[in-house]
Amino acid sequence: MRLQVLYLTGQSDPRSCALSPVQDAFLDALPVPEAAKIRLNFPYDGALAPPHGSEWRKVPIWLGSLRHLVLFVRIRLLMTGWAARHRPGVEAQLARAEHTLVLAGSIGLDLLGRLDLPREVLDRLTVVAYGAVATRPPRCRTIRVASSSDHLARWWPRDVEVRSGHLDYLDSPELAALCHRLATELGEDAA
Repeated sequence: MRLQVLYLTGQSDPRSCALSPVQDAFLDALPVPEAAKIRLNFPYDGALAPPHGSEWRKVPIWLGSLRHLVLFVRIRLLMTGWAARHRPGVEAQLARAEHTLVLAGSIGLDLLGRLDLPREVLDRLTVVAYGAVATRPPRCRTIRVASSSDHLARWWPRDVEVRSGHLDYLDSPELAALCHRLATELGEDAA
């Protein structure tokens, strides 16, 4: 496959890799073939996807934020093997395409950086980091999208400003236009 598009966000629900309906709809609107739209989130484990016909479970922002904070602390202080445990699965998913457009929400950019992926993998990534909260971003092409209304991410660097709250970036017409343009360009470049 020449190009794939996938999400890398924090695990608000650590029991699932399912995409939310909003994430699915955002993927649906991108100008790439269906096979290029990866319908799992980090860590891309099909065993963590809900069974066919099951509903995606909404996680309240307070609980998702708490889980992200716990993950943030555990990775830095307690889980020295976190990257080694997750890197092979992420690398396997990224190896399925010549180039990957990563939609990194919230702490997803930090998680991607902490995987310590090899340079040859990073060179094949373009990351759109929306609402990014990252102390250790990866060294690859990254476009940071943020909003002054986002109380979690407004203090972090940004390349593009949109009007959004922390959970509403995928509703932003500016983010949709940016991702549409990138998907088109990357699809052409990979062809």
